[in-house]
Amino acid sequence: MKAYVAQAIKTSSENRHHAVTIEKTLLEVSEAEKELKWLRSAVGSSEKEYEQNQKKIAELRTELERERSEKRKLEEEYEEVKNEVMKLTSENEEATIQKLQDEIKDCKAILKCGVCFDRPKEVVIAKCFHLFCSTCIQRNLELRHRKCPGCGTPFGQNDVREVKI
Repeated sequence: MKAYVAQAIKTSSENRHHAVTIEKTLLEVSEAEKELKWLRSAVGSSEKEYEQNQKKIAELRTELERERSEKRKLEEEYEEVKNEVMKLTSENEEATIQKLQDEIKDCKAILKCGVCFDRPKEVVIAKCFHLFCSTCIQRNLELRHRKCPGCGTPFGQNDVREVKI
């Protein structure tokens, strides 16, 4: 009987030991299940985030292609405008040179006497302020035709003044 009691105590002790071990294992399993749930949740959110990132990447690629296409179009337009400007510039240079030469010619004509169109203007008639070369005004004074060749205003020798242009 002692042997049975000793064996029962031993078995009871082993059972308690097994119960503690099972309890520990159950706790570990429970914690492992919680961790598994958390990991599955993390994987799920990571998958969603991955899908969103893939969508963003696809949108960005589409936008990049659109911008590249627009850039190409703008570069082509730029080249066309640049060529047109070059063409117009070369045409305008010739026209501008001709225009400037005409202006110079007009300016020189303004500085020439309005009677002989040969000599520069040197004197002014003080009554009307018209300008002529000294030779033409002296001829008018000598011929006693003392009227301004520009407007017909009578003038005398005292009305003639030298001018430096």
